[in-house]
Amino acid sequence: MSHLDREKLKELFADAVELPAAERSAYVSKACLGDSDLEKELISLLDANDSTRNLIEENVIDLSKQISEKEQDLTGKRFGNYRIVREIGHGGMGTVFLARRDDGEFDQDVALKLVRQSIADSLVIERFRRERQILAGLNHPNIAALHDGGISDRGEPFIAMEYVDGMPLTEYAAENKLSIEERLRLFVKVCSAVAYAHRNLVVHRDIKPSNILITAGGEPKLLDFGLAKAFESDSSLTQTAVRAFTPAYASPEQITGKNITTASDIYSLGVVFYELLTGSKPLDLGNKSFDEVLQTINTSQPVPPSLIPHVGESSVERRALKGDLDNIALMALRKEPDRRYRSVEDFAADIERQLDGRPVAARPNTLGYRSGKFLRRHKIGVAAGTLVILSIITGIVFTLWQANVARRERDRAEKRFQDVRQLSNSLLFEIAPKIERLQGSTEARELLVVRALVYLDSLAAETQGDTVLQSELADAYQKIGDLQGNPRRPNLSDFAGAIESYLKSRAILEKLPQSSDNRRRLAWNYRELASIRFAQSEIKESIADSERSLELFASLLAEVPDSADLAKAYAATLLDYGHTHSINNQYAIAIPIYREAIAKIAQMDRSDAEVLRLLALGTSYLSNALSWDSQQAEAEIENEKAVQFARELQIKYPADPDIQKTVYAVYTLASSNFESIKNDVSLKFAEITLNVARRSSEADPADTQARQNLAKALSRYGIILVLLKKNGHGFENLRAAESEIRELIAREPRNRVYQDDLGTLYTRFGDAEKMRSNLPGALEAYKNSAEIFKNLAASDEKNTVAQRDWAQAVKSVGVTEIKLGQKVEARASLNLAIQIVDRLKQQNALGKWDEKIFNEMHPLLAKLDE
Repeated sequence: MSHLDREKLKELFADAVELPAAERSAYVSKACLGDSDLEKELISLLDANDSTRNLIEENVIDLSKQISEKEQDLTGKRFGNYRIVREIGHGGMGTVFLARRDDGEFDQDVALKLVRQSIADSLVIERFRRERQILAGLNHPNIAALHDGGISDRGEPFIAMEYVDGMPLTEYAAENKLSIEERLRLFVKVCSAVAYAHRNLVVHRDIKPSNILITAGGEPKLLDFGLAKAFESDSSLTQTAVRAFTPAYASPEQITGKNITTASDIYSLGVVFYELLTGSKPLDLGNKSFDEVLQTINTSQPVPPSLIPHVGESSVERRALKGDLDNIALMALRKEPDRRYRSVEDFAADIERQLDGRPVAARPNTLGYRSGKFLRRHKIGVAAGTLVILSIITGIVFTLWQANVARRERDRAEKRFQDVRQLSNSLLFEIAPKIERLQGSTEARELLVVRALVYLDSLAAETQGDTVLQSELADAYQKIGDLQGNPRRPNLSDFAGAIESYLKSRAILEKLPQSSDNRRRLAWNYRELASIRFAQSEIKESIADSERSLELFASLLAEVPDSADLAKAYAATLLDYGHTHSINNQYAIAIPIYREAIAKIAQMDRSDAEVLRLLALGTSYLSNALSWDSQQAEAEIENEKAVQFARELQIKYPADPDIQKTVYAVYTLASSNFESIKNDVSLKFAEITLNVARRSSEADPADTQARQNLAKALSRYGIILVLLKKNGHGFENLRAAESEIRELIAREPRNRVYQDDLGTLYTRFGDAEKMRSNLPGALEAYKNSAEIFKNLAASDEKNTVAQRDWAQAVKSVGVTEIKLGQKVEARASLNLAIQIVDRLKQQNALGKWDEKIFNEMHPLLAKLDE
């Protein structure tokens, strides 16, 4: 057969394979125009495609390769900067080789994918270019990265990708005898990669175990975006002429040629999930014709995973699958796309809920099921919880009644009310639990904030005079502010934007009738805005907002003196107020405020978890302020009280993540109180801190704040080990801290808090290197720290904390340069540090401890001039 005949055959096959079986015969007779040889060859190919083996394992491009000439061996051939080592396997559009960089710059192994000339038609080349373009836009630790791409001297397009030396997901799980929990946690990471692709408007379309390799370190890597395609805002794809996929993992809409959306990837993930748990695919497609496969995928229901006979060797595994995991798998595999999980994030969140012992969305939403879950996790306090539920129901009924009245009175107001209410509910119940703590969600959250603000700003102009709508709008602005920069929860570090949103909310609230409810909301607005201003280093403004919040809470308490909630809010605001002064080194002001707050909290009911939490935090704050104010003996007395409260919290509330973060904070400050004073005691508390942080991080891997706390705990534990001359273990923990922080930064590179953590860590590296007399190593670390804090200070002139840290790092650079005999460099460094400190003095942003440290610089400069 000539080249032209082969090309014609491929074109006809691509068209015929899309047709229903009943229509193919007429099409073939008409399209072949009486060419019996061509017709015979085409029918043969179509029959081959309908055979089970080819249908399951091959796609159209694989079939077209059967009619191409045999390829030459490419071992040793050069493509761009890479030389072929050996063939790895066949991808969707060509062959994948192990290749090695061969330009003398550096050593690097890559997976080199190329389209050979024999199948390099326009359709295949277009797909190949699309894959390269898609990979270039994806940067995720669980997606194989693009290194390079180009055209060879012979005109062959190639892609050089990250070489992953690993095993397919299901093989890895079986080979390593992973437990069900280990399989679930591994699968959640796979979901993270797919979700990231979806957030970047890419549908993979060929998710299967062989495209998910697990490295020796246990990390999954998603491969082969050869069939992927970018999609528009409606999330739909139009099928290309050639239907390419792996049927065993294809969704019903994919195999029937309908529009492909992110829901198609969710179905494929569901197949992989099912196979990962059971070792079997959900549907038996063996020995079936094309029509039978079509019928099976579209109509047959999978058996629940727990009923698969060979699910595991023990009944324990089978029982573990029954119920939640059955329903999670079956929900992902529903025939109708709109009845599957709405997103991969939702799929992963359900798995995490199952791991945490919480109710899953896939389970029928029955009262008995949710009550059973609740009772197993909270055997104490069910009666109190019942009252809370009843109050929530009452509130919902009352709110619905108000909405109904508004709807009768004004149709337009009702429409707007529903819009705002839906947005507010989305922020409260969808964004908060699903996006706030989702790793790598920065871009999605930024986009959400931008779109929501445009919507809210346009809506604000139409709510004048309608107090109900304005009230809802105020809440919506405040929720947007939380996403932008509320330091009490995961945020975008957009503190300036958060301040603006909170001020919009406040402006609305202050115009509303000053009922007790509106004044309470105003008090919370001032309190939260004070914490955001503090994070922005607007100390004066933060103090003013705290004072206004305290005034409002005090006036409300005067009206309802028995309100436990108002009393706790007032005491918590007092602690924040004191903490602002303390962090700003104003201990003489902070200490009396702490004492006042603790005295008020001590009068409350300690059986209330929040009361005990505030006691632990307040006493810990007081202890730390006393220590920094050189009142060490009294600091140690208060420290012991704080630790006792923390232990009580650990015993009573071991599974509450927010409580555990307070426990972490208490032990961190306890370790700080003894650092460089009693290092053995400091180490004891640092070790407890590390254990608390590690448990919290393992309990919820998607909680970025828990990961951040783990990094800080590793850093503190490492430096104290070095102080105690245990250098090996000390540096091991410091390096582990660096790895954690860098992973967080890789996911959210614009997060200034993570950058600050990295700068602090480099300072500790410098201190550690200096303690083991490695002055060049210390100098490098201090310079890294100084560069980070310089950039942070430059990005925000009001950030006096970053300026102070910058000055300290530059001073450390100068002192180290003196010890290394680099006098010229040392003089420049110390002069720079003095300039920064002078600016801070003008802003009244130095405490007496800072002044003591920085006053050492002038004598050092004088010695250099001698």
